[in-house]
This record gives sequence, structure tokens and C-alpha cells, in this order.
Amino acid sequence: MVSLPISLQDGFIPSIKNGDQVVVGQVIASKTDSDEEKINVPKELAIARNKVKKVLKKSPGDEVKEGDIIAQKKSFLGQTVTLRSRVSGTVTRYERDSGNLVIKTGVSSEPDNLISPVDGIVSLCDNKQIVIDTEKNVLIAEKVVGEKGQGEILLLKTDDPYHLNTQAIGKIVVGGNLTREMLLKGIGIGVIGLIGSKISDEDLDYLTEKKFKTPVLRIDELSLKKIIEWEGKKAFIDPESYSVIFLSL
Repeated sequence: MVSLPISLQDGFIPSIKNGDQVVVGQVIASKTDSDEEKINVPKELAIARNKVKKVLKKSPGDEVKEGDIIAQKKSFLGQTVTLRSRVSGTVTRYERDSGNLVIKTGVSSEPDNLISPVDGIVSLCDNKQIVIDTEKNVLIAEKVVGEKGQGEILLLKTDDPYHLNTQAIGKIVVGGNLTREMLLKGIGIGVIGLIGSKISDEDLDYLTEKKFKTPVLRIDELSLKKIIEWEGKKAFIDPESYSVIFLSL
């Protein structure tokens, strides 16, 4: 069983907990845009919080429209610096501790859901990430160098370095015989990872010596055939566990 870490962006709240079993397609976290807009006046105008009261042009209860002036200050050179509202609504409060002027917009969007790409068990769940332990659609490599990576699988039809081009940028390149020339070219153009069934120990040791972060994996022929079936889909490479996790979404 290997672990798939999934980072949570700001605002996402987990809908699962440690120990839960999840399946592909299940909602594991959601984010709903608030119907409040918070504008940090001290930060926007580069002033101390105790001076905000002097520059505010709107108070709780005031209606504002997008583009209205909500605060204004004079610079050292006598110029006027203006802060305008990015939304329309009603000012509900000014938070003295944070410096936020809060405007109620009355608009709330549908939730943005984060979906599990694998079947497994939740081993970690907090406000920063969710980790799912899985043993389904996992491939174990013979040897691995580099760091973690995630991207779409791109199959090389030939071992000619010429065919490793800009199409591979941001993708996990899979091939049979990957020479040092091809490995270095792939790393140089910005591939997410390189997987091959024929990569010499010398070349892997060379990449380790040069401290390249791009993950490079050597697999057997049977595993290569399995990866080919996942062409165009996403995978997660975890060098620490010598594994490739195929993501169903």
C-alpha cells in the first residue's frame, strides 16, 4: 500500500476524516465562495491599523457599488491614494483586529468540489492536505531517482531523441530504452518525470550525483505494458515508495 498526498487550497474544507474509506469520484473536500468580501485596508494602503478610521469613506450600513471609493489617504508627496471597492453590496463591519472592511455581496456560488482520484483509506486529513493510502492501480519500480511528481502520461513511440520535443513539457514521459541523452533532454525541456524499462545504473547514478529533482524510474517490461494502457491519463510518482499511482480522474 502506498500513500497519495492531495494538497488543499485555501478555503477547501475536508468532508472526510482519518480512517474513512473513499472511492474514485467521491467528494473529499469542498469550497463555497463566501457572500462576504473582505478588504484589508491597512495592507492595501500601507498604513497602520490605528490610522484606518481617518481614511475610511464608508461605514457599516453604507451601500457600495463596484468602483466606489472606500478609503483614501494622502501620500508623503501630497498625492492622493485611493482604495476602491471590487464588489457591490452593503458594508457590514470593520474588523479592528484584522483591518478588514467587510462588504456583504449577497452572492454565493455553488460549491467547488475536490474529488478522490483513487480508492483507498484516509490516513491523514487536516486543513493543508489529505493523504489516501491505496493499493489499487499501483506500480512498483525497480529503481528511482528524483523527487515526487504528478502529470499526464505521454508514450514515446521511438527511442529517437528527436521525438522527445515540446509536446512532452509538463508530462510524464514513458518509453522503452531511455538513454542519458534522452533523460537529460527531457529534464532540460521540463518534463514532470521519465519512466523506462531500459535505463542503465550508470545513468541513474549520474542523475543522482547531479541532484536533478525530476523523477526518473526504471521498470520491468510487464510494468511498461501496464503503463501504456494509461496513456493520456494522470499518474503520481512517489520515489520514496518506488511507486507510480495511476489516477482515475
